[in-house]
Amino acid sequence: MAEIRTTLYSKELQKQIFPDNSFYKKSVSETGVADTTETVEKPVQTPISKAKEGKPKSLPLEIEVSTDTKKTYNTTLIYCQPLLIDSQSELLTNYSKRQTKQEQQAGEMNNKIAAYAAYHWSPTKSTNILKTTGEARKSNILGLTSNRKSLTKDDLLTLHNLMMRMNVSGLGGKWYGMVTPDQYSDLLKIPEFVDYYKTGNSTRLETGAMGIILGVEIFIRTTDEGHSGILYKADGTPLQGDSEVKDTLLTGGLFWHEKMVCRAEGMVRTVVNENAPGYLGGTIIESFTRFGADIIRDDQKGVIALLEDKA
Repeated sequence: MAEIRTTLYSKELQKQIFPDNSFYKKSVSETGVADTTETVEKPVQTPISKAKEGKPKSLPLEIEVSTDTKKTYNTTLIYCQPLLIDSQSELLTNYSKRQTKQEQQAGEMNNKIAAYAAYHWSPTKSTNILKTTGEARKSNILGLTSNRKSLTKDDLLTLHNLMMRMNVSGLGGKWYGMVTPDQYSDLLKIPEFVDYYKTGNSTRLETGAMGIILGVEIFIRTTDEGHSGILYKADGTPLQGDSEVKDTLLTGGLFWHEKMVCRAEGMVRTVVNENAPGYLGGTIIESFTRFGADIIRDDQKGVIALLEDKA
């Protein structure tokens, strides 16, 4: 007599794990981005002559012509491949497969958007790229075989000094930082900064910020390889965060003032094609949007990279 084997279909689905991508929301948001928007244009003030004091030498005063410039940045199409959910799998599973797959597509797109923002916010000016100076330690980032210099208190003070000299705090808003897990562990070894971890504010934890150091709210982000999404060549050229990690590259943290970086987000569109012809009653879902990100000023004030230098 044949043995009857039954299968229990659980309602609990083990979902895909994505990194914390909430950091890119801390920026100037451009609204009204449509599916057809390819570029965003921002007006930029040009300097005027400095204010004077005392009686002028002659009247009338010389007239200065007021001219402003503009800065444009592109948006790009972010999308997922169309996904087929066959009718039989929907019947046999004990959870909403269509809903979970739509959520999975949204997570994949959000991850790509975050990587795009991190790359386009990465400064290229050498004055805005700092390197760590601490003792040699092993890196936990896959693809990096050489030791890296740890993050020190002096590195943070150098970073803070550059922030102050950029003179952007008067615009309102906050400074934020996004570091690797290795850099965050370095922070916890600095006695002066350990207490902020012990007294974390739950409201900040809900937004992804893990603490405040020198007035900077710190985020932690890690890709599958273990870095934050910030990758640089040795010559100071940033790379896309999903580039292959090689030991010749440098990775680390990104620090930015929320009024000095921007993003343009379109509405995420999801198209659901039920009972698609030729697919035996299956459902095809696809999602897409447009997204752009940039450093607002050409002088790149308000954005700093802090890379782990080779030991």
